[in-house]
Amino acid sequence: MKRQLLAGLGLALGLICHNTFAAELHLYAGAGLKQPVEQVVSVFEKETGNKVTIEYGGSGQILTRFNLTKQGDLFFPGSQDYVEKLDKEGQVVNQYSIVRHIPVIAVRKDKVGDIKTLEDLANSSLKLGMGDAKAIALGKSGEQLIDASGEGDKLRDKVVVRTATIKQLLMYLLNGEVDAAIIGYADAMKNQDKLVLLPVPEGSPEEVATLAVLKTSANPKEAQLLADYFTRAEGIKAFTDYGFLPVISKP
Repeated sequence: MKRQLLAGLGLALGLICHNTFAAELHLYAGAGLKQPVEQVVSVFEKETGNKVTIEYGGSGQILTRFNLTKQGDLFFPGSQDYVEKLDKEGQVVNQYSIVRHIPVIAVRKDKVGDIKTLEDLANSSLKLGMGDAKAIALGKSGEQLIDASGEGDKLRDKVVVRTATIKQLLMYLLNGEVDAAIIGYADAMKNQDKLVLLPVPEGSPEEVATLAVLKTSANPKEAQLLADYFTRAEGIKAFTDYGFLPVISKP
């Protein structure tokens, strides 16, 4: 009986200590990264007992939110450019290239007809959707993609909507509110039963989704631990399983 009481007391004390020292982290994340981010965070919370609040938005949106509050533990946009802006301001402790986030032009299968190239699309009557270049990473690189095609002006004339997140744009495309859109390769692969990808022109950009541990973190040790969960093999696999492409190591 005494042994059972001691064991019960030890378990109770363990639970108290576990809850007392659990950290609460705030992660800013690009909306286009939501599914794999939540998968990694779920494992982290289960294994460590720490809690993570995830604030999603376009990369430009979450950068603005951080700049307004100057609070938070980690920052994970769809492009390294946004991390570099914070790094220049001395706000980044560590940064990690996680996966490539590539823009592609996708056309609905029921609208594609004889369209096989961006030139065909530029000369068609289809409606095009794009991300807002000031709000999201794939909006900026989408502009670069259509310029690389040599049909930039014609394609811009076809744009009927510019969204603040890539997920919103994907829904417009799948619902038929636009006929074609510049979305991420991962989202295109998940919906290839409904979409056709057009060949991307030579010189098209590639974004790298980059994770930063922020100087403003109130729990730097736990923030770094969460970053480690993203960078380990299981973390990267969570992204590649959703169609994101691994970062190519430089020789």
